[in-house]
Amino acid sequence: MGISSSTASGSRTSQLQNDIKYLGDRFPFGDEELLLVYRAYQRLAVADDAMLSNNEQTLGPEEEKNPQQPVPRRLSFLTDIAVLTLENQSKLKKKHSPTSSNTSVTVENLDSQIEERNILLEVVEQKILPPNFGNTLYRKCFLRSNDTSMYDRDSEAVEKIPVDDYTRMARLEKFFEGLSDGTRRGSKASLLCLIRCCMPCQPSFNQNEIKTEIPSDFVASNFDYKSSQGTGIGAATSYIQPLEFVSLGYRIALAAAFLKATTTPKTSTTEDDDDQVDVSKFIPPMEDSEIAAGLQALANSLAEVALKRQQRSYRRATPYTQSDLHDQLVDEEDVLDWAEQVGPMFGSILPTFLHLIFFPNKPTPPSRTSFDYPQISQESSVFSNGSSPLLFSFGCMSSALGGEYFRLYTSTSDGLSFNRLQNALLGYGGPTLLVIQSGTSTFGAFTASPWKESKDFYGNHDCFLYRLCPGTIAVYRPTGQSNNFMYCNSFARSRGYDQQAHGIGFGGTVDQPRLFLAESFDECRAARDDLTFEKGSLLGASYDGLGGGNSATFEIDNLEVWAVGGTEVVQESLQARTLSRDIRSAAIQKARKVDKAAFLDDFKTGLIESKAFAHRQQIQGREGACIDEEQAKYHYEK
Repeated sequence: MGISSSTASGSRTSQLQNDIKYLGDRFPFGDEELLLVYRAYQRLAVADDAMLSNNEQTLGPEEEKNPQQPVPRRLSFLTDIAVLTLENQSKLKKKHSPTSSNTSVTVENLDSQIEERNILLEVVEQKILPPNFGNTLYRKCFLRSNDTSMYDRDSEAVEKIPVDDYTRMARLEKFFEGLSDGTRRGSKASLLCLIRCCMPCQPSFNQNEIKTEIPSDFVASNFDYKSSQGTGIGAATSYIQPLEFVSLGYRIALAAAFLKATTTPKTSTTEDDDDQVDVSKFIPPMEDSEIAAGLQALANSLAEVALKRQQRSYRRATPYTQSDLHDQLVDEEDVLDWAEQVGPMFGSILPTFLHLIFFPNKPTPPSRTSFDYPQISQESSVFSNGSSPLLFSFGCMSSALGGEYFRLYTSTSDGLSFNRLQNALLGYGGPTLLVIQSGTSTFGAFTASPWKESKDFYGNHDCFLYRLCPGTIAVYRPTGQSNNFMYCNSFARSRGYDQQAHGIGFGGTVDQPRLFLAESFDECRAARDDLTFEKGSLLGASYDGLGGGNSATFEIDNLEVWAVGGTEVVQESLQARTLSRDIRSAAIQKARKVDKAAFLDDFKTGLIESKAFAHRQQIQGREGACIDEEQAKYHYEK
């Protein structure tokens, strides 16, 4: 008696098709992506003894128990799902390959890839991400609130409870809900996922002060997430520490950059066993104090957004100190406002990382912008190393500030010379990042238009000014009231007759730009406001008013200009600069060459004043002077 194996297999196939159709109607994934993740999810269910003993019907048609397909060993959610998706992807490639004998998916090759994947995820989870982050992400975003995570319990102590079909589908739908929020539903959904993974804090409000209190013994980003008992986003407002939230995003961004660098497919012509990725540039500092020092200004900007929002709610505009920023907690509304104003790319960090985990070797969907951690390969006086939190801060500001950076100019080796600076900029066709260090301040401008010499402003609305430190990171984007974005006008262009400022400027007017680097590099100025960019200090509160009124002067300690926008953009723009230089050089050489025949004709006709041929005009009308028709000139008749 009983059900035949063919009947059972047909039932499972029908269930697989129905589930994929159900998920496809509700979640933003293609059929191949759904099948890839669905089978990985089912294998995770097999790994759970409680599910396995009572719910064998949850297995897909290719997940039947057999000795050749052992139940995967539970390590962590990220490692398990990364290995399972890679394994399923290899099987799908082999299945759809027209000639299976020629396919590159072999047992030995797959085992090698799985072993490499395990090693990479071990580095990610032990060296880069906070402790137990992956399992916390699974519990907070991929499980229902009343379900227990298989990674946070002892399997021997679990009471095995039968699961009906409704519960099975509810769990399946919640899993894909978490994946959709973390990868495909935009910045807001992914930011809320990150908030859920942070340790919730309880604010304490004083009736006379708008402040919050944080436990004095709390250390950001240095705790086991198992100790977190909060439920994250729910009916009640959840408050978190800004520095912990920013540090979590920083570590996930480094993890994504590491996986990108180590899993990029190699072609047969470029494959080289000796070509190893420098893992150290993706490893954050061992001490949390070092991370906090680099990320504190970014965290302060989040706290500042929260304080200003509270002041608007209480209709108070009381000044606040750095101590207030350190003690400030934030909620989801603060995070969303901050991401829109300061870090629009912060919401792309988690989707980029999860895409690398769930969909290995798959390109990012065209509708989504991935977070590319900024990379430098040249020496810099601003960025200490490849994992510098300052690079991360820039990467959060704009998608154009991700990927490879190429140094165009640095005052350290090129000298503080306007001619060299102008030569580095003119003709370059891509976006650039100008970084100025003066005392304790680091600030500058981002430009998205090609540089050119002009008496007028030019540029577009992608330009912005920024302050990196001290205190709080600030990004001043265009207001739409004026189009005076960028300006490059040397003294040599007009010899000073234009009565305009000579140098490089941003915002303001031609005689008083908002940020101005004088051609002599003396009396450089930075103002608090203008019509082009949002109001705010570039130098920091301690510098405001030192120059009298709206602006203050500063001395340049270090100046760097970086070509940004990614490898392809940088290479194309450098080629455009080379072409521009060749054209200018050819024009100069042409101007130096003289056409001797034309030059002589100019002398003859008197276009060039000279006494060499004056006698020809002087003999006109004299006795004996005749006209030579062939030579078109006068001569004396012999």
